[in-house]
This record gives sequence, C-alpha cells and structure tokens, in this order.
Amino acid sequence: MSDFTESKRFGDNTTEPAKTKNTKVYPVEAIETTPLFRRIEPILTPKLFKSRYLKGIEGLDYSKEEIKDEIMRAMNEVELLTDLHLTKVQHKERIPYDRNHYQSFVFFKTNNGPILSIEEVLIESSNGESIYKLPPDWIEMGLAHKRQVNLIHILSIFGAAGLKDGQASNAGLIFLQAVNNFQWLPAFYSVTFTAGVCHEEGQLPQVINELVGLTAAIEILSNMQTRIIHNSTAIQQDGISQSASGQGPQTYQPRIDALTIRKDKILKKVRAEFNQKYYLSNI
Repeated sequence: MSDFTESKRFGDNTTEPAKTKNTKVYPVEAIETTPLFRRIEPILTPKLFKSRYLKGIEGLDYSKEEIKDEIMRAMNEVELLTDLHLTKVQHKERIPYDRNHYQSFVFFKTNNGPILSIEEVLIESSNGESIYKLPPDWIEMGLAHKRQVNLIHILSIFGAAGLKDGQASNAGLIFLQAVNNFQWLPAFYSVTFTAGVCHEEGQLPQVINELVGLTAAIEILSNMQTRIIHNSTAIQQDGISQSASGQGPQTYQPRIDALTIRKDKILKKVRAEFNQKYYLSNI
C-alpha cells in the first residue's frame, strides 16, 4: 500500500493534507469554485453515454457491458492522446543531477503529470540505498500542475522548520554541497509522486469526460455503419413494389465527422490547459 502520511500538495500548510484545503486540479490553480456550475462529474455510465451521444440512433444493439467496455477503451485512448492519467497513478522516477538545475533551486520536471501530491524526494544511490530524505517543507509545489518541482532548501538554513527535533537544519546541505564538483550525474534524486486529473476517485473534469464520450461514440458509430452494405433495397410481389434508399456504408459519416472535429478541438485545448502540448528543458 502507498504511504501518504507525509504527502505534499500545493495549498498545504502542513505535511498532513487532510488539515488544509488544496488547490483544485481543474480549473488549473483554482482554490474555490461555485457549486452552481459543474466542472467535475462521475465517469460516464452506459445510460448517460447513450443519452448524450447516441440519442436517436436506430438499431443500436450494444449491451450495457459492451458499452462499458467501449468507454474503458476510450479512456485508455484519451490517456495516450493527452499524456494525462485519468485515474490516480503513483510513480517513482529517477532524476539526474544537473548543476544548472541545482543552482536554479533544484529544478526538475517529471515525465508524468499533472502532479497531485509528492510523497517523498530522496537522494538515492544506484543500489537503492536511501542516503538522505529531503524534508517535505523544502518541496515547492506551486508549479506541480506543469510537472515542475523545485527544492527551496536554502530557507531551512535559517531555522529548523519542518525538521524533526534534534535534527540539524543543514544536515542535507552538507552532502548537497559535496556534489558541486560534478556537472552532471545520470541518476541522483528519486521522487515518488501521485499523478492524475482529479483528487476524487471515480471523478473526471467534464471536458475530459466529453473527450471519452466522443471517442467511444465515434468507434461505435463506425462499427454500426460498416454493417450496412447496401445503398438501396426493393420488394416486389404481384405487381406491387416498394423501395428504399440510403447512404449505405456512409449512413453515420456526417455524425462521425462532426464528432471528430469537436473531439480534436477539445483535445488541443485540454493538452494546452494541462501544459502537455510542449516539453521544454535546458540544453
């Protein structure tokens, strides 16, 4: 089981998150929102999905379980397209030592995000031995939604805030100064953190739920129209005839095209909102 006893989240005044109010993941950097406008909602259910995206579609023969499977597949596809975790995932990443980053308050960016909380930052050896655990109060979480973390350890020189009784305030600084003889080390820090798009389990931002629904609806409509192989049908008996014509395999194509355009627009905005469109670092 994951240990969240010393998790650090933006908005915390203590290492115990339950005692303070955190910033919200969406809207980004928001701390308070009105309950009159719903931005967060439960993950799509088959009933809600059919009501939103398949209303008026005739001949829908998908069972409840099949629709749930399509929604789950769409969630995995959206995760891949957006580089976001739709549910909470805990990671452990190795971060190199870079003198330029170290002089910029130990700047580093994680490969996964947005970061909900950081459980620990260690200076760890190549054989997994923990050399020094950095106090949570040193961790700056203000830019965690951009996957950026800084360690403002210099502040602890002036006191022992956040340190255990009897522990020297500059214990870690002595070791950190020793690495100044190196320009770069391939693996130095180990950071354990939780990434996701919502603090509440089973909830998603409404715009991301929209992406999931659009992706699943496009797949279902595509499957349905491939079954229609004839453009027209005719029945004739005893001089009486009846005929009907349609678009055949292109029956739902206008709807699919409209959903695809809408999906692409929302996808670009979501990636920009969560700072997943570009990745910048130093050279």
